[in-house]
Amino acid sequence: MQDDRYALLSSFLTDARRARFESVLDARMQWVTVVTEDLFDPHNISAVLRSCDCFGIQTAHIIEANNPYRTSPGVSKGAYKWLDIRRHTDTVHGLQKLKDAGYAVCCTTPHTNDTTPEALPLDRPVALVFGSEGPGISDAAKSMADHFVRIPMYGFTESFNISVAAALTLQTVTERVRQNSDIKWAIPDSERLRILGDWAERTVKDAPGLLARMRSGEGPTATDSSER
Repeated sequence: MQDDRYALLSSFLTDARRARFESVLDARMQWVTVVTEDLFDPHNISAVLRSCDCFGIQTAHIIEANNPYRTSPGVSKGAYKWLDIRRHTDTVHGLQKLKDAGYAVCCTTPHTNDTTPEALPLDRPVALVFGSEGPGISDAAKSMADHFVRIPMYGFTESFNISVAAALTLQTVTERVRQNSDIKWAIPDSERLRILGDWAERTVKDAPGLLARMRSGEGPTATDSSER
């Protein structure tokens, strides 16, 4: 069944909002996805999600084997509203699902056989895995890795903050993807209506109730307003 949410809710969005939805969606990609493994600081995970939105990543995977997923609204700036968040309670199971979907699992950690964001192979979709603050990538994640990725560093400090590492890696990798004419990175037409429906439902006030009334033939009421 075709997703009808955007068709039903679009009249409650301003022209500017509809145009913004379309322009942002045109720049969205699923060729690159982000995986966070057991982050415990909500500020860090919120900053990573904000970077995902800013760099046009549509889907983020959150592994919460030991630490539950929490966000910091002041840091994320509502970025999670515009993303597809996939939650997993087991590292191996979550990464295997990505492998089964065709993704190369790329663990961001120094390693003897590592590569850099500038040289990471992009011949298939990539899942960039960022480990927990302190311990970093788990042994379970390392065992699933197709590539190890490091950011070149030249100072005394051993590593970047996780949110900084994610932003630097995403900036390089997504730019390389966009500049590669051989990569069909745009969101497929089969997914566009679903994503637009999600965004509209998260924007229009009382969208679930409004959709129920419209589908039943009642139509909107005088108290129905447009955007939240």
